[in-house]
Amino acid sequence: MQIERAVIEINGGCNYSCEMCPQSEGKRPKSFLRKMPLNQFEDIVAECVEHGTKIVNLEGSGEPTLNRNLPRYIEVVRKYGAKAYIYSNGKNMRGSFMKETVDAGLNFFRFSIIGYNEETYKKWMNSPFFNLVIQNAKEMRQYAKDKDCIVAAYHLILDNDNEPVEVEAYKSLFDNMNVDIWRMHNWSGVYESDYKRKGKIAGCGRPFSPDVVVRAGGNDGNTAAVHPCCQVLGNDEAAVLGHLSTNTLKEVWNGKAYNKLREQHRNKDFPDYCKSCDFLVEDPEVLVYSNSDRHIGNMIGTNFNLREYYA
Repeated sequence: MQIERAVIEINGGCNYSCEMCPQSEGKRPKSFLRKMPLNQFEDIVAECVEHGTKIVNLEGSGEPTLNRNLPRYIEVVRKYGAKAYIYSNGKNMRGSFMKETVDAGLNFFRFSIIGYNEETYKKWMNSPFFNLVIQNAKEMRQYAKDKDCIVAAYHLILDNDNEPVEVEAYKSLFDNMNVDIWRMHNWSGVYESDYKRKGKIAGCGRPFSPDVVVRAGGNDGNTAAVHPCCQVLGNDEAAVLGHLSTNTLKEVWNGKAYNKLREQHRNKDFPDYCKSCDFLVEDPEVLVYSNSDRHIGNMIGTNFNLREYYA
């Protein structure tokens, strides 16, 4: 058992209601919208590091900056010798909170900015804070420039017929910042994306890869639910492979539910929460632009590519 990256969600809820996100449509049970206690987080980090984890992402599906103790969680990750990564809408990442978060030892922070101006941002992220978030990103990059912390941006193409214009508009938001621009995906079939991926059904590699996803909440009063990936948002209850509140990570990883999922992927007889996911399609066009040496299938900061694990 080898785990190179662990996604450990410290907060399941969100302060945004983005158009393409299943969470904004009320498709997530309340039991998955909780915060993860710091002591439980530390126990999970410690076990993951025992199995080789070098990177811990702190977001999962919710917005991590809603956990006001975020710097303490980062300190736990660094205490165990791993790097701390965060993907966020970035609204709260400003002022003293931003500085404390960086100073705690954060290694990577990605601003998810869907919309290249106030109008498109308001439509897709249902938020009036476009200019605030852009300013937050610039201020954080300036503060972190002499520290071991990369500040990056993530964008999605909103109109496939307007792709060249959108790419240039996104690129113009920042100078000298790592930027990745992708086509829309469908959250394992929960969201009806206008972009239909083209290619063969190759699988996604996730059930076999050295990567684990742990939610803050869970089913039936349990917590720390293990999911096969981050794309099952909206299928939260059905996609649970076990809970770290009742079992060790090794027990879940080698358990019946996880092994059944692996067998289903080998046979391409995918479970309901996987079978409509467009991540199963091998499409070389999904990454539209990157200046960060990003490649399709690479998990940020890791040394593996999911294509290596196609069944």
